[in-house]
Formats: sequence, structure tokens, C-alpha cells
Amino acid sequence: MKTRTQPLLANHIRIKKKIVLLYLLIGFTLLFVASVLINVFDSKHPETDFRFLHHYKYILFILITAVALYILLGIHYKDLSTIEDNYYKLFEGSPGAVYVMEKSGFRFLAVNDVMVRKYGYSREELLKMSALDIRPEVERKKLKDYLYSAHDEGHDTGIWLHQKKNGDLFYVLISHHSVKFQAQEAYAVIAIDIDQNIRNEKRLREIAWTNSHEIRKPVSNILGLAELMKTCDPMEPLDPRLVDLLSVSASELDIIVKKINLHAKELDRKF
Repeated sequence: MKTRTQPLLANHIRIKKKIVLLYLLIGFTLLFVASVLINVFDSKHPETDFRFLHHYKYILFILITAVALYILLGIHYKDLSTIEDNYYKLFEGSPGAVYVMEKSGFRFLAVNDVMVRKYGYSREELLKMSALDIRPEVERKKLKDYLYSAHDEGHDTGIWLHQKKNGDLFYVLISHHSVKFQAQEAYAVIAIDIDQNIRNEKRLREIAWTNSHEIRKPVSNILGLAELMKTCDPMEPLDPRLVDLLSVSASELDIIVKKINLHAKELDRKF
């Protein structure tokens, strides 16, 4: 299965191949040109022995190819430094908490500033902890079972419950990928705080459940009265009691609708 790091790895391999090919090309070209020049000098001046130049040819080869290799490696490392700098900016510039953790023991290897602020620990404290330490007890076995089993990686790999240093619990949306970090097999993880969204959804469900029960009574009354009114003689005046009951039920329904609107406005203000 392809990962998002494979294009970078392939590009890294291509660059190394280019360096080797350029090094060989420069080296062989230098040796060839030097040999041709020495042979030309030797043919034009047969009285002079130019064979000693072959020794200098190899010394010159070593010096020039060393300089060429130094320049090529410098360009390569500059590119790598740029890539590393870009990743660092993404790491620290993410709006969510980002951390890198070991695959084996789940120990934190790196954390960004958002995570430090969000969870209430210092960076030094977090780097002595593991991903299990920022979860309540009930979530720790769940995490182990998930990561030690075959599982999908990528965007939106689940909603988890995390815990701050002060004990507060909050919901996060997790996305993680396998990476190689400081020669260790690791996961790069992004945790987006969706706690308010989850709690608002729960509140909406509670409101919907409560209001569905409250609204059932006046609606049932109105439906019952409507059926009763169908049986009345259209030529006879309506029983005032039916009209009163209909009015009361309509008022109850109106109160419930206003209460629903009030709850909706409260949620809008929270968003």
C-alpha cells in the first residue's frame, strides 16, 4: 500500500542517483581529457617524457571530483534542509495538536506548541510521557487494541476521548500516519479538538428527544379533536368545549415551538 511519504522517498533516491551519475560523468570525462592531452603533448614532444603527468592526472582527478562531490552534496542537503524546514512549519503551524509517538511503547518523540497549550503539560513533561497518559483509563486498552491490530491510517481514523493535565476530558478527531522519525518506527498524529461539536450534538439529541415527547401530547389532542369534529353535525354549532380544548392544545404546541427556537438560538450563540 502506498503512503504519502513514498513520493518524497522516490525523489530522494532520484537525487542520489543523479549525484552518483554526475560524479562518474565528471570523473570519466576528466580522466579521458587528461589522457588525451598527455598523449598530445607526448606526440608533439617525443624528446620529453610526459609519463609523470599521469600521476598528477589522478591527483587532479581526486581534487576536482572531491570539489564536485562537495558541491553536489551541498545542493542535496540544502534541498533536504528546505524540506525539513517546510515540515517543521507544518508541524508547528497546524491548528490541531500534532505529535509523533513510538509504534512500540507509544512514547512521545515530538509535540507541537498547540499540544503543549491544549493539554496543559510542558514540552519536557510530554516528552517523558506516552500517548496512554493523555487518555482516561477506559480509553487506554482501546488504544492498544486498535494500534496493535490491523487498522486503517489516514484522515479521520476515529473519535477519541483525551484528558488534560487538570483532568478535564474532551473529544478529539484523530488522524495518523506511519513515519520514520529519528531512525525509529513511529506514528505522526494530528488531534483536532471537536469537543464542543460532540457536546452540541448530544445536547441537540437531548432536546429532540425531550421535545418529541412534549410535542406528542398537544399534537395527539389536536388530532383527536379533529376526528371528533368530523363526527359532529355540520349544521349544528360546535361545542364550545371542543373549541376551548383545541385552543389549549394549539397554545401548548406554540409554547413548545418557541422553546425549540430558544434552544436553537442558544446553540447558535455557542457556535
